[in-house]
Amino acid sequence: LAQLSKIPACNLQVLGQVKENASSRAGMSGISTQRHAGVLAESGLVRECPSYLQKKALKAVAAKLALAARCDFVNVDTGRKRTDNAGLKFRQEVLNKISTWQTPDKAQVLKALPKPDLTIKKRRGGKRMRRLKARFEETEMMKQANTRAFSTQAGEYGDDAMGLTLGMLDTFDAGGNLRKTTQKRSFGHANTKASRKRQSQVAGSVSNSNGLMSSVVFTPVQGMELVDPDARKNKVKEANQKWFGENAGFQSALPKK
Repeated sequence: LAQLSKIPACNLQVLGQVKENASSRAGMSGISTQRHAGVLAESGLVRECPSYLQKKALKAVAAKLALAARCDFVNVDTGRKRTDNAGLKFRQEVLNKISTWQTPDKAQVLKALPKPDLTIKKRRGGKRMRRLKARFEETEMMKQANTRAFSTQAGEYGDDAMGLTLGMLDTFDAGGNLRKTTQKRSFGHANTKASRKRQSQVAGSVSNSNGLMSSVVFTPVQGMELVDPDARKNKVKEANQKWFGENAGFQSALPKK
């Protein structure tokens, strides 16, 4: 019993295994023989399991057998009475495991969606978000267009019934207040190196404050020069005729000494 208690569970499940060869099979096929299984594979707990669970059950039985052997050895060594309480407890645990393995998986439960949270959550604030809100906020003109006067009819009946009206902008008592309500909206620009460079270039290109200034400069020495637009083309044509003409011949491009 002392030697049995020292054997680990992985070796207990192959204890008593016969080496597979032609003599051990007696000339029969070895397909039905179990690999990595010994005498313990012939126990009732393993045999009663389905074929696909026998290997798993063999490992569980071997583990409990190792524990039962150590319990018996401790009882004998200490002089206490040997009982089968530990063995019966381990056997019931193995049976519970096998029944749990054979229980089919539960169907997936379709849970209902949670109740939507309709409360308005606090959004992020700050200078950047205030600029973004100011950029996409409703203008005063659109506010007046979306507002209807009480007990008044604007435009035709069909447009008024469908809501295709200009709202307060279409009333007769506006009195020219439309110009007062409009306001200039300023948008914030990115303060980066590239944007500052672009702004300076634009400012330099539109530095002329009026339309009377010109880029033509008259000096007392040079004055204004009128250039023939075809002069450059003729110069290129003459150079091509000199080097690549029919009567050009062989000439050296090196300067003459």
